[in-house]
Amino acid sequence: MSHLSIDTVVTPPEWAMLERLLIDAQVEAIAEFQTKYFDSRGYLLCIPRWGGNDGPDDAAENMLNWTVLYALGADRAVLDRYRVCWEGHLQQYTEAKTVEVEMARDGMYYKEFPVMFDWYHHGEWLSAFILEGLADPGDRIYNERLRRFAGLYMNEDPQAKNYDPEHKIIRSLFNGSRGPLLRKATALDWAGDPVEIEGRFRPGHGEGTFAQMLDHFKDYNDVVGDHPLNLGATTLGFNAYALTGESKYRDWMLEYTDAWVERTKANNDLIPSNIGLDGTIGGEADGKWYGGCYGWGFSVIN
Repeated sequence: MSHLSIDTVVTPPEWAMLERLLIDAQVEAIAEFQTKYFDSRGYLLCIPRWGGNDGPDDAAENMLNWTVLYALGADRAVLDRYRVCWEGHLQQYTEAKTVEVEMARDGMYYKEFPVMFDWYHHGEWLSAFILEGLADPGDRIYNERLRRFAGLYMNEDPQAKNYDPEHKIIRSLFNGSRGPLLRKATALDWAGDPVEIEGRFRPGHGEGTFAQMLDHFKDYNDVVGDHPLNLGATTLGFNAYALTGESKYRDWMLEYTDAWVERTKANNDLIPSNIGLDGTIGGEADGKWYGGCYGWGFSVIN
């Protein structure tokens, strides 16, 4: 085997020095951000809420890119700060409970994973965690969690029957550590418990009252059955396979993805936005391949 030996010292180019300065500046910014917005336990200094506007995924997004920044060469303190805040927010949102939203009355997280929500929000929630594998792939806790999270979509957890291996579907747009939601979702499921807004908060959709929050989500009902958004779950299978090399993760990921390829071919090469619990295209949307929440016939603008 040949080896390349480099023993000549050269002055780094200006662009490299500027990138190093940028990384160092972000390290300082993270330290200030953590001090201002988290307590010593890693709990966010906020009112924990459930929902699509300001739910647990938004809490986790406060750590967005911290793990990849460390992987790019930032100081070890960045990874340490991330872990304090990640662990703290897991405990904070496990303790946080809804009153009116049924699915989260016993905690917004269960087994360190959202009880059930859609993969727009799961994907946002996992953004820093997924990239932790680039930062410290040998960490025991990370390995255990990633295996457990991937297992939620491989029926390894008897309390979370999200996946139907016969029809090769994830059974609902709402899925998670307490399994799939197999009824129509309500505006309350999406918006969270009633909250006073005026003079206190500025919701991202521009609402001025809780009634307006409910109105925004009033048509987000048809969640039963599979949706291409659920392909986001394959990120867990892919990462688990990359981390462990265990073929079961690769096999599940390919099985589920290939099933979507076949459905798309069967639908004139147009990916359907609803698959029924019986495996038929449009099966939970009156036969409409374009039906369902977040479907081709759905608009988030109202």
